[in-house]
Amino acid sequence: MEPFTISLSNNSTVAGIHSLPPPSASGLKFRPLVIGLHGGTYDCHYFDPNEKYSASRVSRALGISFVAIDRPCYGGTGSFLPVPDGSTWDKETGTWLHQYILPELWAKFGVPNGCNSIVLLCHSMGVMGGVVAAALHAQDQAPSYPLAGLVLSGLGTRPLTRSDNNESPSPPQDPSPPQDRLIPPKVKDSMMFRPGTVDPDILALTEQLNQPAPFAEVQSLPNWRLTWRDQWAAYVTAPVMYALAELDCFFEPTEEHLQECAAAFSRSSRVDTSLIKGAPHCMELSYWSQGWYARCFGFAMESATSFAAGR
Repeated sequence: MEPFTISLSNNSTVAGIHSLPPPSASGLKFRPLVIGLHGGTYDCHYFDPNEKYSASRVSRALGISFVAIDRPCYGGTGSFLPVPDGSTWDKETGTWLHQYILPELWAKFGVPNGCNSIVLLCHSMGVMGGVVAAALHAQDQAPSYPLAGLVLSGLGTRPLTRSDNNESPSPPQDPSPPQDRLIPPKVKDSMMFRPGTVDPDILALTEQLNQPAPFAEVQSLPNWRLTWRDQWAAYVTAPVMYALAELDCFFEPTEEHLQECAAAFSRSSRVDTSLIKGAPHCMELSYWSQGWYARCFGFAMESATSFAAGR
């Protein structure tokens, strides 16, 4: 995919990569702009590790525009750290997305490429900012971009205990944690994947894909689990596709937990759920990658059409 950097109205920047097939490549009347939000300890290249496992393959095959960004405080995108007093990591991330980043991505990539709406593809810690942005969008009387749907995976509310997850060790804990947390590659591989779920070519890229996670993001998760339902998910009106991987290393991969998470989107016009059998936490990097992307882009096309129909 091709790199880009765009200036934002808050005097910061957003960086990422894109796959932009011409509108004629799809034959669709209503085309979404799919925007990828990576998880912790990755950046935009999570969605484009190599040609074989890139989201661009499905993007080109279907003629659907795809953009992946470095989330705020990662890579080439600006930072809001330290988190302002009285705010939270998830609120600041979602606010940056809603007020600054998504409007610019829509103007730069959505409108010129004949798209009618945005669908967010959020993985793991990227889910937090995506849900907050969608909630803010739903409450905005004059939003500056059209939001048609959300794909959410890899983030839940019931963390696994060490006994539940004894095959995937936790990252080492520091007595005085640094501002950024970088997981050693071998430890990261054992957490994100189970044996037989990932191509060795992807494991060879672990160090290259590895990015430091801001410690403020790591610290935010306990509060997110307590507050996200009432403060954010309850306001989302866009369609949602929510998925957990059966071999997730962080959250309880059960149907009961999945339905509990999905039920938080009580105002959403549509909520699809899926517990993906045999898949690891990082589905986009696993053998499930292209099948998962096909489902995500299919949901995005359905959502864009429903958006055009006012449903």
